Amino acid sequence: MGAGQAAQAQGSNMIHLISLGTRLGVRALAKDKQPVPVQPIDQATADKNAAANTAATIAAQPKELVLHRTPADQLPKKGADQITALEAQLEQCHAAMLATPGGIICTPEQRTAIQSAAVSVARARSNWDLQPYQQELAYYQAEDARRQQAAAAPAN
Repeated sequence: MGAGQAAQAQGSNMIHLISLGTRLGVRALAKDKQPVPVQPIDQATADKNAAANTAATIAAQPKELVLHRTPADQLPKKGADQITALEAQLEQCHAAMLATPGGIICTPEQRTAIQSAAVSVARARSNWDLQPYQQELAYYQAEDARRQQAAAAPAN
C-alpha cells in the first residue's frame, strides 16, 4: 500500500511541477511591454530592424530540445508499456513541431494525455526519472506560446 501511495504522490508532484512550469512560462511571456511609437523609417532601417527581430526571436526560443527515448532493450519489464506510451505521446508533439513550423505543437488534449501517461509511469515505476519528459513537454509548451505570440503580433 505504501508503494502505491508513493507512486501516486510522485505523479501528483509531477503534475504540480508541469502546471507550475506552465504558469511560470505564461507569466514570463505575458510581461507587460511598453508600446513603441511608430515612426516612418527608410528601407535600410526596416531591413536592419527585421534582422534584429529575427535574431531576438531566435534568442528567445528555449535553448535546447532534448528527446529522451528509452531503447527497447533498456526498458524495465515492469512499466515498459507505460514508458513507451509516454514517449509515444511526446513523439507526436515532436513530429507536429517539425511538420508545421507555425502550427500548434501540443493541443490541450495532448498535454492532458502526456500528463496522464506520466502519472501511469509514476504508478508503475515510482523510481523512474520523469524530469527529461517534463523538460521536453515544457519546451513544446514554450514553443507553442512563442508561435501563438508570433501569430498574434501585428504585421508591419
